[in-house]
Amino acid sequence: MSNWIGVDIGGTKILGTLFDEKGNKLKTEKKSSKSSKGKEKVVEQLKKVLDSLLKENKDVKGIGIGVPGVIKDGKIAFTPNMPLNEFNLAKFVEEEYNIKVIIENDANASMYGEWKFGAAKGTKNAVGYFVGTGIGGGLILNESLYKGSFNFAAEIGHMNVYPEGPLCGCNLRGCLESLSSKVAIQREILRKKERGEKTLIKKTDLEGIVKSSTLKTAYDEGDELVRSVLNDAARYIGINAGSIINLLNPEVIVLGGGVMEAIGEQLIPIVVETAKQYSIPHIFECCEFKLSKLQDDACLYGAFSLIKEKVGV
Repeated sequence: MSNWIGVDIGGTKILGTLFDEKGNKLKTEKKSSKSSKGKEKVVEQLKKVLDSLLKENKDVKGIGIGVPGVIKDGKIAFTPNMPLNEFNLAKFVEEEYNIKVIIENDANASMYGEWKFGAAKGTKNAVGYFVGTGIGGGLILNESLYKGSFNFAAEIGHMNVYPEGPLCGCNLRGCLESLSSKVAIQREILRKKERGEKTLIKKTDLEGIVKSSTLKTAYDEGDELVRSVLNDAARYIGINAGSIINLLNPEVIVLGGGVMEAIGEQLIPIVVETAKQYSIPHIFECCEFKLSKLQDDACLYGAFSLIKEKVGV
C-alpha cells in the first residue's frame, strides 16, 4: 500500500505526517521552523522532518506541503511572515528526495482538509478563516478548491477592513491580518502595556510570537486588556465575514488556526454577531459558523489529499 506525506510549514513550527492511502496517520514529526534565522535554517528544519518520516518508509509516492503566502508553479512568490520569498520549494524537495511534490498555500490546504475530512465535509460552498501568525483564507466553491485565474485567490487576510488601520506585512494598510492575526494581537497588547495598562501577560511571553495558550489563560482569567484586544480582533473578522457572506452565500464558514483553536469558543459568538450586523439577513441565515474540526491537522490532511489526487496512484 502506498504512503503519502503532508507537511505544514508555519511561522513557528514545521509539522509533518505520514499517511496511508485512506488518510490514517502513521507517524508525525514536529520541529521549530526557526524562521527568524533565515531561509537556510527553515530548509534545514524541513529536511529534518522529512528525513524522519522517510527513514523507515520507502514507499512514499508524494509529498504535499502547505506554506503561508502566494504560491506559483511550486515557487513561493511572496510570504509576509517567513524568509522564503522567491524560493522554488517544490523543485528543491523533488530534487532532494526524488519524490513528486505539490506546494499549496497553507490556508487553501487547510480548507481542503476541512472539506475532505472536517467541518466543511459534505458542503458545496464553504469559506475558511485560519487565524495564526497571519490570517489565511480558503474557498470551496461548487465542490472544488477555488484558486482564481492565476492561483492567487482567497487572500482573505489581505482584504481591507479599516483603511486607516496599521501597516500590514504585505505593505498594504488596514488588512484583516494587520488587525486580527496573532502578530497584530501581540502588537496591540504591547502597545497597551507600554501605555500603562495592566495585563497578566509578562514581557517574556511577548518575546517572539506569543503562544495562543498564553492568550487563552489570560482571557479565561478575566484579563481586561487581553479580552479587549481579542474581542476587537474577532469583531474585525466578523466585519469581513459579513461581506464574504453577501458575496459568496456559503453554507459554512470554518474558523481555524491557533488562535481559534485556543479561544474559539469565546470568540466565535462575537464573530457571528458582528457578521450578522454586516450582512443581508436572508443570506446570513443560510450560513453556519463552525470551529475547525481538524485543528492543527487541517493543513496536513489537505496537503495529503492534494498530492494524492495529483499523483493519482
